[in-house]
Amino acid sequence: MLSPVAASVHSARDGGKARWEGFFTGHLVWDETRVAESAKRLLGMDTAAVARAAGEAVRPYRAQPESTAPALLLHTTTPLLKSFDGDLAALLSGQEPHDVTTYVEARSVYLGTPDDLTLGRTAPWAEAAALRGVPAVDIGDLDHYYLTHALLLMAEAHEEGADTPLRHVIDWLRDRPDAVVRLYALDVETQIFLLWLLRRTGLAELATDANSPVVATEWNRKNHIHPTVADARAMPVSALDLPPEELLAAEQRLGRAHRRLGLTVPVLPGYTIARTGVDREAFVADVLDAAALLRSRYGLDRAALKPADAGDGARIVGNLDLADTGRLAAEARTAHAVGDDHLLEAWATFLTVSLGGEEAEPGPPAPASAEPASPEAGPPPAARRVPVVPSGHIRNGQVADGLTLQMLDGYSWRGNDYVDEAGWTALGLPRDAYRTVRAALEAVRSAFRGPGSVADGSYGGLVTGGIDFAVGRLGGAFGDRLLVGAIDFNLSAHGAESLRTFRDRAREQAIDEPYASTRVFLPPADRTLHQMDATARSMAVPGALLEAVACVPRRWAMVAATGADPSVAAARAEALAAALAAPGPCP
Repeated sequence: MLSPVAASVHSARDGGKARWEGFFTGHLVWDETRVAESAKRLLGMDTAAVARAAGEAVRPYRAQPESTAPALLLHTTTPLLKSFDGDLAALLSGQEPHDVTTYVEARSVYLGTPDDLTLGRTAPWAEAAALRGVPAVDIGDLDHYYLTHALLLMAEAHEEGADTPLRHVIDWLRDRPDAVVRLYALDVETQIFLLWLLRRTGLAELATDANSPVVATEWNRKNHIHPTVADARAMPVSALDLPPEELLAAEQRLGRAHRRLGLTVPVLPGYTIARTGVDREAFVADVLDAAALLRSRYGLDRAALKPADAGDGARIVGNLDLADTGRLAAEARTAHAVGDDHLLEAWATFLTVSLGGEEAEPGPPAPASAEPASPEAGPPPAARRVPVVPSGHIRNGQVADGLTLQMLDGYSWRGNDYVDEAGWTALGLPRDAYRTVRAALEAVRSAFRGPGSVADGSYGGLVTGGIDFAVGRLGGAFGDRLLVGAIDFNLSAHGAESLRTFRDRAREQAIDEPYASTRVFLPPADRTLHQMDATARSMAVPGALLEAVACVPRRWAMVAATGADPSVAAARAEALAAALAAPGPCP
């Protein structure tokens, strides 16, 4: 049984107290001033100079088929996505937190091989490294929530002459100058640490599988999808007479992604509410103004208030009544306190599809349904009708094959189901929607290789990422028309990479089944990855592959399964997750 760190009390910025219990790290978090101080201590640079130096010395790596370059696995969640804020908000609201920093570390080991080196400190990470046979360097610091803050503190100690575990990392990299550093995100903390490693190893540059510093810090958020309220208000009056689809396209051309990169993708109606330098009441006024725009321009009555910098569905408030200005103002005041930009975006009635349930032989699918469903509805009902929220991915700088259907619990991601066009249509889903999403992914990739990206400094810097889409109906001026719109840009490492790595492993083991699913679930406090691995092997039928990916007791676990069609893969993954989520001994 793996033991979390000792319970303690965290004092929130507003004076509230939260009991920090059941986590595998502590709750110490550096502020920007402390990060800048570390840059000065380790590199003699300010953070602006760090970004420039990293842009020159840390280069994106695009793996080629049969690539055998060894990898340093350095996955940690990032302050850019405010993961700590999300876990803390869950605690303060009485919800079950995810312990994001621990599960990101633990699941990253699944990407490694015995030729690689993984860097971490949590008990679930160490268990995964031992089970997978991936050499590991344990830095030991469990006080800090973010691994990068622990690493920077240890690098400072190393500079002062301490004998730290980082000497093993330095020696390993020096002996393998062709190694690739596999990252979750190339944020400023990671840039500082990698530049320090370069100095210590004497290498001229480091290759990473992460996006460039500009993409990682400027574009891995949602505030570029929609125009600001002010820009939308400044549109010519004549534009308001356009049909809704044309008005929506005109508004999107005012967004930062189009203005700077020329990016055009289908979106839902929405507006960006800027937070930086904006006082609380001005922020509230902008949220109310955005609500008025959605009502007057598109005849909509529901929306979601979404943070621009959060991941995994954290801090989203959905299905808001646009006429309820009191509720909107209250939610806006709460959002303002966190500090990032927000979006007020149209609320969709998602198309739904039947997926998973009891495993059955492949056969005719149940048709897609337009019955109301939305990600806030919680776990899918017994009939397994789930909202259609596809994701597409950039992998090694290219648009990855197929799409994945996301499984959601509330707004939180709970797994993926791989589909190609044949699998999509076999589920009864409209072919045009699949092709619209695929075309949008190509447009995103092209935008980061176009002339706008040269001026922006992001040219060629998009190596990895996921874009989420809604497929559903909005009503209002759009009537009953089915729409496809991009709703989230996650331009960093992402959970679906575990699914795609699992498919790679299945092919390596000559598994012919083309489809695969992952499921995330809440494991009992006494569950371990070793137990999960044994159960997965015992439940696998001939010709199929079932695997355990990671386990953070009480917080987060993932399993994966193949299938001859998407529903079979989903059913197997769900059955495995259900067996492992149940209390008591594993079957």
